[in-house]
Amino acid sequence: MAEPALPALPATVVTGHLASCASALAAADVPVGDLPEVADELVAGQRDIAAALERLAGRLNRGPLSEDRAALVEVLRAAARASCHAADALDAGGQLFESVANETRF
Repeated sequence: MAEPALPALPATVVTGHLASCASALAAADVPVGDLPEVADELVAGQRDIAAALERLAGRLNRGPLSEDRAALVEVLRAAARASCHAADALDAGGQLFESVANETRF
């Protein structure tokens, strides 16, 4: 089986960039008209975060597990599930984001 391709940037650089972007978004005054696009990107991002967390858990789950390592695997899997739930909740509101963005008064 072939090894997966390595990312173009180290994971620490990518996660640092992700944290900076999330911080900027948290501080941003997002225009209401942009909510549908922002929500779509957040849904995709949450799903990608969930996949990354699950992949980390799977990697740590290989081989013999110490008690701490097994606990960390469970923490990562719980975080992955939570990220999926957040994505699902945002995705379920898709039509609402669209409706509110089309309102003439805010």
